[in-house]
Amino acid sequence: MVRIAAPLEAVWKALTKDGLSNLHLLREGEESRLAEGHALAWYHLEDPGTEPRIKGRVIVVAPPRHLAFLAFSPAKGVPDVPENYTLVDITLRQEEDGRTLVTVQHGDFAGQPHGVRRATEAGNKWVEVLVRLKERVEHQAAA
Repeated sequence: MVRIAAPLEAVWKALTKDGLSNLHLLREGEESRLAEGHALAWYHLEDPGTEPRIKGRVIVVAPPRHLAFLAFSPAKGVPDVPENYTLVDITLRQEEDGRTLVTVQHGDFAGQPHGVRRATEAGNKWVEVLVRLKERVEHQAAA
């Protein structure tokens, strides 16, 4: 979770319009669109045309407070089957002081191949993403 010194709408815009894939330092595939039911495919910036780094499907888009999608990382060497997809659930809440609280829940990795390692890697990656999001939004708000 992270608190961002900006209104809810500015944070939502950075997540959806500016690109959630950009916060992961990845490039969206042409077929990706943040709309319920749509597929997601995010690729390495420097290696287009290869297998996606992350792929999945958008489950919930409820502006400006909730975004959820199923995610799978083919590069992790686990089979591409439904039980190896994990839910990423992002919620935004406007706080009384004007800041926005962003919470990300990513899991459940229990019972999956290399579940502990994959959960740790996902957690570390989300920390980086939330720091980038905070820096981007607060910089734009200050400009």
